[in-house]
Amino acid sequence: MKTWLALLTYIAVAGILVLPQRILCHTVRMQFLGSLIRIVVPSMANPVFLSDIIMADILTSCARTFADLRLVACQFVSLAWRNESSTCSDADMAGALLVAMPYAFRLRQCINEYLNAAPDSAEATRHFANAVKYASSFPVICLSAMHRRAEIEASAGVDKLGWTLRPIFGLWVFAVAFNSLYSYYWDVAFDWNLGHSRSGWKLADIVMPPVSAGSAPVSVLGAADKTAELAIPRELVSPAEALARDTYESTMAKRSFPRWLRPCLRFAWIWLYYAAMAIDFLLRITWTMKLSSYIRIDQMAFGGFWLNVLEVYRRWQWTFLRIEKEAAL
Repeated sequence: MKTWLALLTYIAVAGILVLPQRILCHTVRMQFLGSLIRIVVPSMANPVFLSDIIMADILTSCARTFADLRLVACQFVSLAWRNESSTCSDADMAGALLVAMPYAFRLRQCINEYLNAAPDSAEATRHFANAVKYASSFPVICLSAMHRRAEIEASAGVDKLGWTLRPIFGLWVFAVAFNSLYSYYWDVAFDWNLGHSRSGWKLADIVMPPVSAGSAPVSVLGAADKTAELAIPRELVSPAEALARDTYESTMAKRSFPRWLRPCLRFAWIWLYYAAMAIDFLLRITWTMKLSSYIRIDQMAFGGFWLNVLEVYRRWQWTFLRIEKEAAL
């Protein structure tokens, strides 16, 4: 009875989400579905909206959930057909692909923004570096899937000495360290735009060093004089954007602000930003355990549940500070 109630719950949630009637927050549901469609459908021509970026980032926190839903569907089918001999497992390529799917969506958005940015511009560099962050999650997922497969082979006697597990573990540790630290750095330096020093240097300068002001000579070939040269700025911006940049830079130069934060802050509680950076670092490392098969979270008492609760909090915190950054700048 409990199994069928769980199945009806899944069906009811999916049915309410696509309900065409103008009830139960119809506008919000349609906006949510529209954002999901824009994220899933590959397109390199359409612009990427901030709401779609935030939604795709939230989906990366649900990466493991996609593989879990596949297991749930497999178990429901087995019970419906009364096939007790069938085994449901995510230790295969399909499970790894489902976990990697949200990261692939976000990677596509970064590539889209990179292709639409001006060549050799700071925006293009930032989008390329952001794409590297999401691409670095694929080795973690693949190595975890390989480890699970190697464990199955070892238990079956194919690899009795475990020679396959040792190199995989070493590669997995390196991949996890790079992905976790790089993702944490990106959260602080770019998504939240924190890490500014009072001397003018900021954490984002590690990936995007500041370009000195100046102009580059560009040849202009005309019909009358093909040897004429015109000096134009390296980056053309609108008057409104230039005014906004001048206002922000002047604010940075004149205002004293808390160390390693930024000049413009929307929240009055300064300790909130420092606490968010510390908590994000700890939870970035913790959430990696969910993608790993080396640490048996599911075998701990409510381990998977509390890990999901912590990730919900981390993503909630990240979303608030991500939007706060947009409002502050």
